[in-house]
Amino acid sequence: MIISILIVTNVCWLLLYLRQKGLLMRYRSSAIDALTTHDEMKETLRIGLYHRYKKEQGEDQEDRSLEFEAFVAEMMETVRGGRTYVTRASRNYGIDIEEHTDHGLYLGLAVCADDRDPVDYRPIAVVHSQMVKRGAVGGYVATTGDFTASAYQYADELNIELYNGDRLVEVWVGGSETEVSMEQNNYEILLKE
Repeated sequence: MIISILIVTNVCWLLLYLRQKGLLMRYRSSAIDALTTHDEMKETLRIGLYHRYKKEQGEDQEDRSLEFEAFVAEMMETVRGGRTYVTRASRNYGIDIEEHTDHGLYLGLAVCADDRDPVDYRPIAVVHSQMVKRGAVGGYVATTGDFTASAYQYADELNIELYNGDRLVEVWVGGSETEVSMEQNNYEILLKE
């Protein structure tokens, strides 16, 4: 009799917990939807990324640079699900991020740039050169700002992905959205069982 009461009590607590967790996931999903649908919010996040990671005079340039590279590396893990490694600035030949996936090696470069100074073709050329040299299957350049028209054209010809500030914010916010949908699917499976 006591065991039956304990089992019923535990089942009730589990159902209450799952219900509250589902409610919390729906609230979180709604907040993410609000972020992704408002262009002004995306613009604010993009500008915030630039100001957070920009290089200040008198600062240790390498440490600040590595912070932005680490941020981009984390975002790129959500794109392909690989493992990323941020390279040391002194020995990278221009490459900031190595990403190892099931498909092979991807090489990346992170550029914290202002909108007033769009990124040109040069970082793309560095990535392409290192892709050829190291036999990488792909590459990308990510920035908080934007790219010049010639940079987009050049990257397209070399099959190198470009992540401007808007796209970087979408990946950043979208990564959280993916986690929510996976958690919600797990919650729905538990309820069905």
